[in-house]
This record gives sequence, C-alpha cells and structure tokens, in this order.
Amino acid sequence: MDRREGPLLRLAACCAILFVVLLAAVHWPPGSSLDMLGLSGFESANSGWVEGVTAKLSRLGDPLPVALITVVLAALALARGRPRVALVVLALIAATSVSSQALKALLGRTLEVPIIGDVVGPESYPSGHATAAMALALAAVLAAPRRTRPAAAVLGGLLALAVGASTVALGAHLPSDVLGGYLLATGWTLALVAALSVANHRFPARDRWAGTRVGRASERIAAVGLVAAAAGCTLAALLAGAAVLASDPAGAVDFARAHTASLTVAAAIASTAVALPTAMASLVRGP
Repeated sequence: MDRREGPLLRLAACCAILFVVLLAAVHWPPGSSLDMLGLSGFESANSGWVEGVTAKLSRLGDPLPVALITVVLAALALARGRPRVALVVLALIAATSVSSQALKALLGRTLEVPIIGDVVGPESYPSGHATAAMALALAAVLAAPRRTRPAAAVLGGLLALAVGASTVALGAHLPSDVLGGYLLATGWTLALVAALSVANHRFPARDRWAGTRVGRASERIAAVGLVAAAAGCTLAALLAGAAVLASDPAGAVDFARAHTASLTVAAAIASTAVALPTAMASLVRGP
C-alpha cells in the first residue's frame, strides 16, 4: 500500500465511524428530537405542487432508474477506454444496494425509530434511495473525464439531494436515514477507489482505446453533456426555489421562524449531498 491508498482507506473508515455515530445519535434524546423536528418540517413544506415534484424525484432512487443510470455511466467509462472504472461503477452500485438492504434488516432488529403516520418504520436506517442516489453521484464523478468532474459532482449532488430530501418530505425516511445512506455510499466508493489504485499500480492498464476517435468523441460528448446537464439542473433548482418564495413570501418567513430546526437539518442534508461528490472529484486521479 502506498501513500495514496492509505488516506483513501482511512477516509473510508471515517465514514464507517460517522455512520455508527449517527446511528447512536438517534437514540440520544436531543438527537432523536432534532431528527423528528426535521421530519416534521419537511412534511409541512410538502404540499400543493411541491408534493407532486417530490413524489417524482423520489422515484429516481427506485431500482429501474438506478440500473439504467448505472449502465449509462459504465458505458461512458468503457467508451472512454476505462474498463476498470466501469467495473468499479458496477461494483459500487451492487455493493451499496446489497449492504444498505442488509443493514436495514440487521439494524431493524435493535433500532426502534419513532413511527410517524405509520410510514417510517424500524428498518429505515440507512435510506436505500439516498444510498443509491449518492452512489450514482459518486459513480458519475468516477466515470467523467477529469476536466468535467466538477460538473459531474454538481449534477450528482443535486440528484442525491433531490432524492434524499424527497424521501423525507414524503414521510418515508427520517433525515438521519438519508445522511446514513450518504455516508454508506461514500465509504464504499473510497474503498473501491483505493482498490482500483492498487490494481493500477500493480498491473498498469493499457488504455489504447482512449486515444482513438471513438474515445476522443466520447470525451467531448461527455464534457458537453455533463456541463449542460449540471447547468440546467442548477438553474431549474434555483427557479423552483424562487417560485416557492415568490408565491408566498410572508408564508415563507413564517415557516422559517416556525421550523428553525428543520431548516438546520435541511442545510445539513444539502451541504452533505453537494460536499461529498465535490470532495470525491478532488480525490480521484487519472484522466
């Protein structure tokens, strides 16, 4: 193990520790109370046309959309002449999917999460949808060309935020479930990137495909597509937020005053959703 894999594995271990700390925090009365207040605020804001949007966004974490996006990302890595990255993308989605469901079943035997409206049950930590969305966000960073990784991080972060926040707004998960899913996906990604680094060091790859016309064309198409998608989704998110505020400014102010804790929780989810893919973009090496 060289100086590159060590830090990656230590960061993966940090994600595992934070995952356990977060789980323990929901048993602590102040932590549990903040979790419940966050859920209450999200559900209160989920009314009118917003409810229809959150219902659609949450479905992006369903198995079929996740599988389709995974295939697209793996195909992008192959087209760029990066077959090992394609394998890592597939392994990441498989590992996060299996482990999230296994942990939900395992922790459900000992973890008692307060049930709100008979929707949030004991087997909710971590959120499978949030785990899948963050895994896709990080996989996009791995598959993207180096110069477009920041755009891939923005696009992936918005996806993770949209799916995670929507599951809470719909009452399907607590905020801690979403954050736990983010940490699980990030830990797996760091471990797999470390394994990829070891493989590349011991068995240097001959990526002849990357220099071909198809490889160069794939790079250009990916660059244009990712930047355009990131810009478009960011603009859409800003416009949606502006529309909510413009529709009832006074109501928005009253809501903020009445749900200060919920806004704090929302800020934590949003910052984590964006920060993790962005940090991964800075850690990933190679073209």
